[in-house]
Amino acid sequence: MTTDRLRRKASQPPPGVPALGRRCLAIGLTFGLLLTIACTDSPPQRHDVASGRPVPRLSIDLAPSLEMERSSYESDVLEAIAEVANFFSSSGFGLPEQRVIDSVLVFDTPLAAREYLSKELGASLDAIPETFAGTVAENRLFLVSRDSYRQIWQQLYPEWPWSERTYRSLIVHEIAHRMHEVIVREHFGSSDAMGPVWFFEGLAVLCAKQFEAQQTPLSREELRQLVGSGHSPTVSYPLYGRIARSLVAEFGVRRLVLEAVQPNFPEVLWSAQR
Repeated sequence: MTTDRLRRKASQPPPGVPALGRRCLAIGLTFGLLLTIACTDSPPQRHDVASGRPVPRLSIDLAPSLEMERSSYESDVLEAIAEVANFFSSSGFGLPEQRVIDSVLVFDTPLAAREYLSKELGASLDAIPETFAGTVAENRLFLVSRDSYRQIWQQLYPEWPWSERTYRSLIVHEIAHRMHEVIVREHFGSSDAMGPVWFFEGLAVLCAKQFEAQQTPLSREELRQLVGSGHSPTVSYPLYGRIARSLVAEFGVRRLVLEAVQPNFPEVLWSAQR
């Protein structure tokens, strides 16, 4: 993630913030005031079925004030990983041998998260939106707490009621970015193949089942006006999700993911039907 990309999202940030890993940013974690706990009651280490190699345990590091809720955070993260794996595997993609996320860091406030990431990125604090909620960097997931995210959500999306599902959807959204990145790197060698912002954010919204109002799919003409011929829609995650759902209904997830690398995406899909 570059600071420029964070600035672009400041006006209406998503359920999270785009993947830090897009530019292969490696963040060395020094947890400072955050409590690192090795879960002694965690299940036996898993092994990959195909290779027999051990799969590292998932490390979830919480701010001390959140420790009483550890089981809830662990459950949400594990369920989110499973949802993302199912979304992409059911679309015809093979899953990576190793877990795409192997560590999670949860901050008790957005300010704590912003200060931490600002220091690690060497960026101005102002470059990271005050409504920061989550992002991924390689195989690390960064989140704000459930209570913090509820306040952010209600501020940004008052027309979309908070539910028990909303926080898990944030986690699914961010992990979907990481899985998407892993897939396109495998196929094309670069995370730039994730496509335009509206597409990779819309795909994550779709995977996370966010903003699922009962809206009819956009027509071909509406889609052309929004994203055809190099157009970019207004920054809106509900709209990004609607665009992605409309395109998936016509072309499917797999084809969209593999074609998004094209400079004339999604026009290339419509041209092929002529």
